[in-house]
Amino acid sequence: MPKIKLTPLNIVVSLCLAYAVYCLLGLDSGNSAISTTAKVGYTLALTLILFLTDILFRRFIKGIKWLWLIQGSFVLLIIVMMIIAKKI
Repeated sequence: MPKIKLTPLNIVVSLCLAYAVYCLLGLDSGNSAISTTAKVGYTLALTLILFLTDILFRRFIKGIKWLWLIQGSFVLLIIVMMIIAKKI
């Protein structure tokens, strides 16, 4: 059985899936202009993109230390870009 590596993108992918299930169950009671179906769709699309990105990072970066450093930087960059996009 191969070793399963826990990486920052794995954590983010699992959080995205949990949020999609949370929205599907109707527990997200926020008053936003976007529908629940759209939230789930966007979250699942983000999950797929992040999952594929994780596979690419694992393919090209062999050391777990470098993998954590680069994926952690990638996640922080995405968070900063989302905050900037929300402010505009």
